[in-house]
Amino acid sequence: MLDVEELFRLYGNDVLRMCTVYLGKQSLAEDAFQDVFVKVMTRSDSYRGESEVKYWLLSIARNVCLDYLKSSYMRRTSFLGDLLDKTKPTSEEKKRIKPLPGNTVEDRLIEAIDQSNPLLDAVQALPPKYKDVILLRFYFDMDNEAIAKQLGITESTVRSRLMRARAKLKDWGKE
Repeated sequence: MLDVEELFRLYGNDVLRMCTVYLGKQSLAEDAFQDVFVKVMTRSDSYRGESEVKYWLLSIARNVCLDYLKSSYMRRTSFLGDLLDKTKPTSEEKKRIKPLPGNTVEDRLIEAIDQSNPLLDAVQALPPKYKDVILLRFYFDMDNEAIAKQLGITESTVRSRLMRARAKLKDWGKE
């Protein structure tokens, strides 16, 4: 039996950050975070030990976030933040924004996740299949084999998705 309090203490920040990146809204991320730990409390016996507990928690968080994004509530509700998004810089203004520090897309991504940064918006805008591999690879430092096992896909698919996601993020600054 898993100690939920210990899991909360050890991995709570990682779960909340993942929910925040997926959902883009702090209030929704906090709701999803709570749902994750409710599921862990009620279904802790479903942990089979096939992967590390941290990655089991992250897969629950990912699934909860995807459920939130698919919900009719999300499709019908307009948030104040969405209205404020209309004041974001135009493509001309984006051209004047200086590139983020760091030599590679990966360096900028790791820095963006830990800070409030425009690149985080670009990651959030990625389709879920690219967002998954980017987060697992560069934020949670998983190798391709672990990502493939976590997502139930092949390693070559992981490599392809990483390559395409990097390309999308690289092109993001040029818009």
